[in-house]
Amino acid sequence: MATVKKFDIYTGKAEDAEKQLGARVIKQMLNGLENKEHIVYFDNFFNSTELLEDLKKKLIHACGTVNPSRKTLPVFKPDRKLKRGEFEVFSNPSRIVAFKWRDKRSVYLLSNFHSPFGTTEVNRKEKNGTTTKVRCPQALSDYNANMNFVDKFDQNLNLYKINRKSKKWWHRIFFYFLDAAVVNAFVLYKELHSPKISMKEFRRSVSQGLVADLVIKNKRKAYSCGETVAKKQFKPFIPLEIRHNQSSHQPERDSRRRCAKCSTSKQQVRTNWICSVCRVPLCLGANKTCFQDFHTFE
Repeated sequence: MATVKKFDIYTGKAEDAEKQLGARVIKQMLNGLENKEHIVYFDNFFNSTELLEDLKKKLIHACGTVNPSRKTLPVFKPDRKLKRGEFEVFSNPSRIVAFKWRDKRSVYLLSNFHSPFGTTEVNRKEKNGTTTKVRCPQALSDYNANMNFVDKFDQNLNLYKINRKSKKWWHRIFFYFLDAAVVNAFVLYKELHSPKISMKEFRRSVSQGLVADLVIKNKRKAYSCGETVAKKQFKPFIPLEIRHNQSSHQPERDSRRRCAKCSTSKQQVRTNWICSVCRVPLCLGANKTCFQDFHTFE
C-alpha cells in the first residue's frame, strides 16, 4: 500500500561534516524494524555496500540501485562488452550481491538478500514496434515492482492537495501532513471497503463528515426558531457520519412532508414522522422501513 508510515524533516547536517547522509537517513527510518526480516527498497542516493552489510546484521533485507562511482564496488566490464539483456554479478564474503545489467543503458544494483543466479524476463519494445523478452536479474524485477510506491503516493497527493503559498514556513509542513493523512486514509479505505471510490469522492466525504455536526446544529436551530426552511427540488443530504455513527436517532411527529427515502417526483409519498437528529421526513409504519433503511449502511 502506498502510504506514508514514517517521515523525517531535513533541518541541516547532523554534524559539521556529514559524509554519509543517505546511510544515516535509512538507518533512522528503519529504527525499530531490526530482527524482523522486513524488505526495503531505496534508490542510488542512499545505497552503498557498507549500508547493506550493516542492515544485513540487523536482519533487514534491502535492495536498490547504486551509483557506479561508489567505493568498494567491484570493477565491472565496460558497456561495450555487454549486449542488451546481459548482466554481470559479483558477491562478497558478506553475501552482498552487485549487479550490472545492460538495457538501453547500464543499471547497477546492490542487494543483501537476492540470489546472484536468480533471473526473470521483462518485455522491451524494438525499433520496429515489436515486443521481445529480455533476460534480467530477479533483483531488478523486484526493485521495479516495489519502488514505485513513493511515486504512487505523490501522485495521489498532488491530485487535490490543499497546499498554499505562505510566508510562514510551518504552514507548508502542516498542509503536507494534512494531505498525507487524507491519502493514507484513502488507501486504507480502498483496502477495507467495497465498492471502490475515487480520491475526489473520498475527500468530499471527509469534508462533509467534518462539517456534519455544524450542519445538523444549524438545522436544529432553524427548527427551534420557527424559521421557514426553503423548499428544495432534491432530497435532503445528511452525511454518513451523522446517519450511521450516532445512536440517538428517534422518530418525532412533524408536519406532513415528502419522505426523504422513498418519495419520488412521479410517486410522492408523504409522512408525519421525522428523525430527531437528521431532521428529515421518513416513513415509519408496519409496512414501511424507510426510517431503518435511511440509518443503515447500504
